Amino acid sequence: IRNTDDEKTQIKEFIASTFQRQSSGLLPMPPVSGGDGSTIGYAAEVLRVFKPKLLVVNLSNIDGCHSNFTGYLQAMHRADHALGFLWNYIQTIPGMSGKTIMCYVPECGRNLQHNPILDQNDWYGYDHGDANSLRVFGGMVGTTVPSNLMVGSETNPVGRVTDFNLTIAEILGYKDDVINAGYRSEEHTS
Repeated sequence: IRNTDDEKTQIKEFIASTFQRQSSGLLPMPPVSGGDGSTIGYAAEVLRVFKPKLLVVNLSNIDGCHSNFTGYLQAMHRADHALGFLWNYIQTIPGMSGKTIMCYVPECGRNLQHNPILDQNDWYGYDHGDANSLRVFGGMVGTTVPSNLMVGSETNPVGRVTDFNLTIAEILGYKDDVINAGYRSEEHTS
């Protein structure tokens, strides 16, 4: 991907403006502080200014389950609030409200068995290296979410991280191209 000189200038101006707005307290920020909350705030600013067709946001504070399960649960709780904030913020952006789909999925699941590390509440940590760690929850919100995308359910969580590739391709309108290029999820292997 390459940017034209005009696009490069626009991006530089956006970054400078964003830091000015941040120092003035004008950036939209969720009711969680620092770390992933700031990430969501900056993502909201990108959405407000550029209205991209696709934006991927990585919340990395959640990946503390290896040695501190309590911290992991706290980070998940903060991320839940931050995602709710982002969704509500999207509804205030002209041209995006009512036309946006937000997908959320962790980068990985967790091992079926805990590791030997106990946290301050004597809760074991969990890593991600066995077959169970390929299984994840995921969700979508929006008025235009296709109704035919369900792979699992709350009682049968069979989804895998890679299943979201086809979901996003379908939302963006090029699912057949992805399948024809050789991608096959477990759903398409038969």
